[in-house]
Amino acid sequence: MAEAADAAFFPPLAPTPAAGGTRFRVVSGAAVRMRLLLYPGPGAQEPDRILELERADRGGDRLWEIFVPGVGPGQHYAWSAEGPGLDSSRPLLDPCALALSGPTRFGADDPDRVFAPRGPRRDPAAYGRFKCVVVAPPPTLAWKRPGTALRDSILYELHLRGFTRHASSGVAHPGTYRGLVEKIPYLTGLGVTAIELLPPTEFDETETRPGGAERGTRHVNFWGYSPMSWFAPNRRYAADAERPEGPLEEFRAMVRSLHAAGIEVVVDMVFNHTAEMDETGPILGFRGLDDGLYYLPGPRPGTYANHSGCGNTVNVQHPLVRRLILDALRWWRHGLGVDGFRFDLASILVRDERGEIRKETPLLREIEEDPALAGAHLIAEPWDAAGGYLLGHWPGGPRWALWNDRFRDDVRRAWFGEPRLAGVLASRLCGSSDLLAGPGSGPPRGVNFVTSHDGFTLRDAVTYGSKRNDANGEGGRDGNSHEPSFDHGVDGPAGAPAVLRARERTRRNMIASLLLSQGVPLLLAGDEMGRSQGGNNNAYCHDDAISWLDWDGLRADATFTRFVRRLIGLRKSLPSLRRRSWLVGGGNGGPGPPDASWLGPGGGEVDWHAARGCFGLLLFGRGQGEAELLLLVNLRETPIAFELPPPAWRLLVDTAATPPGDCPDPPTGVASPHRLAARSLSLLQRG
Repeated sequence: MAEAADAAFFPPLAPTPAAGGTRFRVVSGAAVRMRLLLYPGPGAQEPDRILELERADRGGDRLWEIFVPGVGPGQHYAWSAEGPGLDSSRPLLDPCALALSGPTRFGADDPDRVFAPRGPRRDPAAYGRFKCVVVAPPPTLAWKRPGTALRDSILYELHLRGFTRHASSGVAHPGTYRGLVEKIPYLTGLGVTAIELLPPTEFDETETRPGGAERGTRHVNFWGYSPMSWFAPNRRYAADAERPEGPLEEFRAMVRSLHAAGIEVVVDMVFNHTAEMDETGPILGFRGLDDGLYYLPGPRPGTYANHSGCGNTVNVQHPLVRRLILDALRWWRHGLGVDGFRFDLASILVRDERGEIRKETPLLREIEEDPALAGAHLIAEPWDAAGGYLLGHWPGGPRWALWNDRFRDDVRRAWFGEPRLAGVLASRLCGSSDLLAGPGSGPPRGVNFVTSHDGFTLRDAVTYGSKRNDANGEGGRDGNSHEPSFDHGVDGPAGAPAVLRARERTRRNMIASLLLSQGVPLLLAGDEMGRSQGGNNNAYCHDDAISWLDWDGLRADATFTRFVRRLIGLRKSLPSLRRRSWLVGGGNGGPGPPDASWLGPGGGEVDWHAARGCFGLLLFGRGQGEAELLLLVNLRETPIAFELPPPAWRLLVDTAATPPGDCPDPPTGVASPHRLAARSLSLLQRG
């Protein structure tokens, strides 16, 4: 575990307390006058002091600033900007505020807005309950980072509230940072090395959403992909939400506790759009200060480009916006201690001022080369909502890892019985070099997943033939209508014993494919305990049992939980499953002696045309004491006898076996030929 005092970092544009007062700064080129509004407390409707700022441009940075004596941490404030197209009557949030005040209970405020049947409203009063708060710079902290290489990571995607909000979680502080800390023993027992948090920044979960299937259905923005701030941790995830510094302190304490347990923290950051939505949306901060600076314009005057699918697109190529993004990353890295970032809809990060995809972009290069971000995991979702799909063409350097949605789709389709996918599945098991190979790359460039927050859960993917999103109130139009799923002949959770057994085998096949593949595996929280969303594949608007993890699944699905835990343990103990470079052999080519070979059922080299969905991947041990492994796959509807290379093998995994034989402990010896059941996967170890 790496231990070092991080370089002190405090965002230069954040309010900075100093001896005798606080210096405030804000960027706006559109304003001709800028005022600082100081409020006596979080509930105050009117400021008790209004101060004029001075223009302090240095090199065209559009900076306004003021030093206010007698003001320190805990002061509530907002901005007021006056200029062409700006409305000085609107209090505006500070883009660099490190803390916001306002609602302290998730989704509990302004019920008229929560239940509103129409789209977003541009009502400034509805957002006046949020104010910015001055906070003191944190002490220089020695973050005891686990320092796990990405190739050795087991990522676990979870929602901070949904993970412990259900009564079955049994925690003292459900739905909070502290509640997550209470579940650390579970995470370590499962074998997780890093959690990937859905956006932890401030957003307004009560922004209006469409009405539900039944009148009065409660809808909120649950996922949080609608940031009001890039710097402030979400207050409603804090057990102590009353004090301005409570969320900051609890988030840091959570990170320290996770680090002490050997678990890293990756946060999902949304720099592609903000909560201000389209031209009909609310004016919160960015738009009211200088929308021409912060956003890409749309095809008509007064509109916004919408490459995000959320109404607006951040102008990430402007130098001042890039500086803001870099400062936010530095703050989360050093001020809050996180170990890496997942960039939502990251193709937008490489779009220029005209919205066109660029082969090179200063933002990616600056992120890669920033000394303050050295060692941080950088994970991109390499697509956006306007057709910018860059999985095989990502312009960033080798530090970037990429979410691999092709792994999800191809693994599902192969195990769901789609024909002629053996070769494609083989490529995914080897790390997807056909998609990701490039200078300095290797299998760790791909973050593999079979499920994520956006889509079916693992259980639902094998239970429902199509999405069931009526509860979202959008007439079933939302969510991915083409997401691969297979109900095994009966749509819904009911089914004959044979149907239920087939579903369980398919679940084991998919999770084994994930955890035994080259690359970086990402698990969706709850998949290991049979979590279901009732077929909903777009549960973004549900702060209820649809989205909350039901911990009773640990008892109801205990054999599958054990299977996942054993697979994670095997992955950690077998370096051959975590190669840093592309396999030589097995169709990948490359210099040097082969370290892998493809086998057919007869024991010789595989004939891909004749194999008809049955093949083996032999992984030779590279280092002293590194075990040889044989991964066998049968996509056929019938079993097959597979000839094994001599001399002897032990069975580690058999997805067709009855638990606990699906992952025997200790491993059992097997004879050649090995009977490979229909639609199953086996992992063998030499010796």
